[in-house]
Amino acid sequence: MNEELKTTVCTNVEWLGRVHCEKCHIRRLMLFSRLPDSAFETLLQPIDHFLHAPGSAIYEAGTGKDFVYSIRHGIVKLVHNAQDGSYRIVRLLGPGSAIGLELLDGADGYHHTAIAVNQVDLCKIPVSTVRQLESEYPVLYKQVGEQLQDQLDLADQWIVALGAGTAKQRVAQLLLVLDKYFTDKNDAFVMLSGEDMAAMIGISVETVSR
Repeated sequence: MNEELKTTVCTNVEWLGRVHCEKCHIRRLMLFSRLPDSAFETLLQPIDHFLHAPGSAIYEAGTGKDFVYSIRHGIVKLVHNAQDGSYRIVRLLGPGSAIGLELLDGADGYHHTAIAVNQVDLCKIPVSTVRQLESEYPVLYKQVGEQLQDQLDLADQWIVALGAGTAKQRVAQLLLVLDKYFTDKNDAFVMLSGEDMAAMIGISVETVSR
């Protein structure tokens, strides 16, 4: 892994207001997709709507115990930071995915740092709100578990696809992954920077460029 890869994040974040889940036009894709409209009438804590600029940190590894996030639009990378300052991208997640779910599984803090790859529109959901809804609607508990397992399964698939072969083959496999999972409504996939591509497949930036 190239030790010159360093994480640098900004904090350019815009609050867009409170979220009204019962009126959300993309709720079918989101964490609360299986809940009835009536579920949101007595929430103990509000859900906030944020817009993150490319490169902005949504949360840092080891911090926080109070919020999970549901991605509406955009791509988020989950990053593992090494002690020498280098980093590895362990997962990419897009619309409909939730991040920070490890907090619902007993974690004391986030396992990774979450950074916006492009402009990211997301909902910031108090853990207490998820717990409240889980107690009233057990289907949510099942849905959270399913999404956690889906993310782990996909990460395992990527490890196999991106961890073998020559550098050229791994770059080609990464482009296929981006095309399959992160194509937007205009049929254009999100192109990662050379640094991020290197951090996903464990090669140097110079090798990616070649």
